[in-house]
Amino acid sequence: MDGIEHCIDGEIPFDIPESWVWVRFFSVIDIATNLVRPDTYADYMHIAPDNIEKATGVLLECRTVQQDKVVSPNHMFYKGQIIYSKIRPLLRKAVIAPFDGLCSADMYPLNTSVNKEYLLRYILSDTFNLQVATTMSSRVKMPKINQDELSNILIPIPPIQEQERIISRVKELFDKITLI
Repeated sequence: MDGIEHCIDGEIPFDIPESWVWVRFFSVIDIATNLVRPDTYADYMHIAPDNIEKATGVLLECRTVQQDKVVSPNHMFYKGQIIYSKIRPLLRKAVIAPFDGLCSADMYPLNTSVNKEYLLRYILSDTFNLQVATTMSSRVKMPKINQDELSNILIPIPPIQEQERIISRVKELFDKITLI
């Protein structure tokens, strides 16, 4: 973040294959904050933390900005961005946006240079959540993670073909679970 390379050897949570690399969140993610006034976007769909099922990446029913009676500035987001809740982040509320819209200022729209499904699954993982918990361990009253803290989280990045293979396998397993 400061333009200086820092050694992360002492922070690495676990060993990864040689073809993978550990990176900080900010090196593969752009936190695309874009606060807008809601009154000019009344017909846009609105996503708040309550619209995302915890720890699953599933978007629940949403309503328009007008129906939700949104009055304060919200972030504009675009289809395909990951929407991540910075408030009570241990609930793991994140989803890939299926449409353009506005999201609560308590959320971050994220752009990424890696496979979105892979990144979403990692954000929902215990490993990511443990790093978030450690980062914000001193916050008790209002647990939230700021951009600087989030930017320093470590992420293991496999080659693109491996990202795709992992996501394919995860989808296959979730499909089997759904059948049970």
